Amino acid sequence: MPDLPVIELNDARFKQNKYGFIEELRAQGPFAKLSNGSLVVLNQEDAVEVFRCAEFRFAFDNIDKTRSPYLAKAIEHELLNMHGDQHARLSRLVKMALRDRVIEGMRETVTQISDELIGAFRQDGKIEFCSQFADPLPARILGPMFGVPYENAQGLNDWIRIGGRKLDSLQTGTGIEKVEEANRQMHGYLRDLLASRDGKIGDDLFSELMVAEVDGDRMSEDELVYLSTELAAAGVDTTRTQLPLILLALLNHPEEMAKLRADPSLCLRAVDEGMRFAPLPWAMPHAVLRDFDYKSIPLKEGDLVYVLVPSANRDPACMPDPQKFDITRPRVRNFSFGAGMHSCPGAQLARLEMSVALERLIKRSSNIALSGAPVWEKGHEDRGLKSLEIHMT
Repeated sequence: MPDLPVIELNDARFKQNKYGFIEELRAQGPFAKLSNGSLVVLNQEDAVEVFRCAEFRFAFDNIDKTRSPYLAKAIEHELLNMHGDQHARLSRLVKMALRDRVIEGMRETVTQISDELIGAFRQDGKIEFCSQFADPLPARILGPMFGVPYENAQGLNDWIRIGGRKLDSLQTGTGIEKVEEANRQMHGYLRDLLASRDGKIGDDLFSELMVAEVDGDRMSEDELVYLSTELAAAGVDTTRTQLPLILLALLNHPEEMAKLRADPSLCLRAVDEGMRFAPLPWAMPHAVLRDFDYKSIPLKEGDLVYVLVPSANRDPACMPDPQKFDITRPRVRNFSFGAGMHSCPGAQLARLEMSVALERLIKRSSNIALSGAPVWEKGHEDRGLKSLEIHMT
C-alpha cells in the first residue's frame, strides 16, 4: 500500500479542529489509512465509487451477533444492509409506497404540529430547542405516519429512540437488553397494528407500505415490519438530531439567517446545505468484494474501506468555497443520506419535516438568537447536540 497518513477515527485532532485536520490530510492525497491498514476515502470521486457497491458493499464493522441474534436479524433485514436482487426488489416496493402524494400529504401535519409546539413556547422566549422542539416534533409525527391517534402512539418515540441504537449495542454490548426490548416492542406493535387493520387501508404511510405492489409482488409481514421501523427511525432520528445542527449553523452565520428571513422558500435549500455543512454520519464502512487494486492500492476481499463523510461533503474539487455555509449555493452532492443504492429510504420524509419546521420557526418569529453555549453529546462533540439554548422573539 502507498505511504498514506495514518489516523484513528476517534483521533483527538478531529475533536479539536475537525475540518482543519481533514484539510491537512487531503493536502497529502485523497486517502488515509487506519492503524489496522483499512483505507479511508476523503474525496467525492472515490466516495461515489465506493457507494456504487459494485466492488464494495456496505458492511457494519465489529458486530458481535451473539450478543443479540434478534437485533442481528433486524439489522440484516434493513435496506441499508441488503444487496443485489433482494435490495432491488424491496427498494422498488418502498419507492412505490413513498410516492410524492404520500410525502406531500405529511406537509400539513408537520405544519400543524410545528405551530402547536411553537405556540407552547415560554412567553419570555427562552427555549431549549432540542427538548422543546427537535425531539417532540418527530415523535408527534409517528402517529400520523402509522395512521393512529397521537395518544395511541405514545410508546413509539421511546422505542425508536432506544431501539435505534442496535448497531452500537451489538458493537459494544452497551444497553443490549434495553435495545432489544425496544425493538421487540416496536415490532410487536406493528404486527398488532397490521392485524387490526384486517386489510383496511387509510392515507398513512403504513397503509401505503401494506399495499405497495410491483408486478404482483408485495412485502411479507416481516418485511413490512422491519422496513416500517427503518423508515420511522430514519424520519424521526434524523430530524431529532440534524435539525438542531442546521439551526446552529444559521445562528452562527447571521447573513444566511437574514437570507432565509427575506425568502423562506429557501428552507429546503438551507436543510440540504446544513446537512452538507454539519453532517451527522461520520465514517461509513464498506467491505471489499474481491481482491483487486484500486488506484494502485491493493485491496483484499473482506477489507474495510471507510468513506469519511465530513471530508467528502467539503471536497474542494466539487464546489467553490466548501468551508463556507451558503444556503443559496447551487445544490451539490453530499453524503449525509448515503448515496447510490444505499441512499437513506427516509430521506425525502426527513427533508420535508426539517424544511417545514424551519419555515414555521422563521415565519412565527422576528428574531432567533443563541442564549448560551451549545452543549454537545459526550463523545460526539461537533456532531450531536445535547442542548441548544435560544431566545426567540
